[in-house]
Amino acid sequence: MKVIVVGKGGREHALAQKLKESSLVTDLWVCPGNPGMEEAGLACAPVETPQAIEEFCVQNGISLVVVGPEALILSDLKSRLEKRGIPCFAPEQNVARLESSKLFCKGVLNDAGVPTASCTVSYDPQSALQAVRKHDFSSPLVVKADGLAQGKGVWVCENLIKAEEAVQALGTSFGYPLLLEECLQGRELSAFALCDGRDFVLLVTACDYKRITPDPFSANTGGMGAYSPCDFITAEDENTIRSIFAKTLACLADKKMPYQGFLFAGLMKTEKGLYVLEYNVRMGDPETQALLPRIESDLLKLIVSAVTHELQGQGCELSAQNSVHVVAVSEGYPQAKMSLGHEISYPPLREMKSRLYFAGVSKAQKSLVNSGGRVLGVTALAPSRETAREMAYADIAKISFAGMYLRQDIGL
Repeated sequence: MKVIVVGKGGREHALAQKLKESSLVTDLWVCPGNPGMEEAGLACAPVETPQAIEEFCVQNGISLVVVGPEALILSDLKSRLEKRGIPCFAPEQNVARLESSKLFCKGVLNDAGVPTASCTVSYDPQSALQAVRKHDFSSPLVVKADGLAQGKGVWVCENLIKAEEAVQALGTSFGYPLLLEECLQGRELSAFALCDGRDFVLLVTACDYKRITPDPFSANTGGMGAYSPCDFITAEDENTIRSIFAKTLACLADKKMPYQGFLFAGLMKTEKGLYVLEYNVRMGDPETQALLPRIESDLLKLIVSAVTHELQGQGCELSAQNSVHVVAVSEGYPQAKMSLGHEISYPPLREMKSRLYFAGVSKAQKSLVNSGGRVLGVTALAPSRETAREMAYADIAKISFAGMYLRQDIGL
């Protein structure tokens, strides 16, 4: 098979590496990819728009397209490709609103009978401010933008001043409506399923670190690291997770919106059980980099089964090993003003015990330089999370660029 992975971040690097292991693959490209992926031995093609990707697929006889980033899932890429007879593993635009509209997602969760946080919806600044001023802040209030916000649309507010600031900032940046949710208390985790419309295969769980520092009220990021599996999940919890996915997919199918693609559930384990915080219509970043190295099944064969609606009865074999993924970011991230263009020094990949995944990098005078917020990350596998953590930090210590920053508590 000739396969394309669409995207250019660390998630797509990990997806491409995993799919390249399949016995079904004859050729694989990442579109557009990045120079770091090319250094790692992946073929990249400089096509990024739906039209350019469509043309590349037709010219190269592509058998399957796997889409990474949400922006292209929400575009017309899938419909373009399928009109050409090219399978595209991603949900349809209408059902992708599970991620692009938190209000739509809430409706589906409620209709499916899946536990989720209670919330009120505000459609203008005045009603939003009135709502936050009614909250007594004996527990925090969560303020969410309805639409896509690249991981920066959720504020956990411990007091009225922060909540009013959140309404101002999110309303200005992302518009209305805003969702004002109860703050669920517990341990947060991510669960992933590979879906064919009604049937699904549960992949694996992971825990990520969203804040720029260990302070739970520091700036939200796209993700500073992750580990897998989540060791606080019981067999009963796994059954609940399966039920959550099953109920959601059945509800969507009943609404004539069958879901095909990766489905990512952000969950909170509370004293009362598991609640869904949100859905994403893709694999997570950086969770993908932590979980894919643990998958022992042929991921491409599972995707082909999903595209042909033949997932029923299949499963995913997982390594018993633990993984820890640590992300290195540019100075200034997650703010808009960052220190970029610095040469990245790293050892030969064969000398690293960890897997190195590139994200925000470009090339300048034959050297890799940092060109984005999240620059790269390393993933280590080991029998224990503690050992995997030690390996990951030992390897990322061999990498440097001016202003490089990473959290020191991933996997603790």
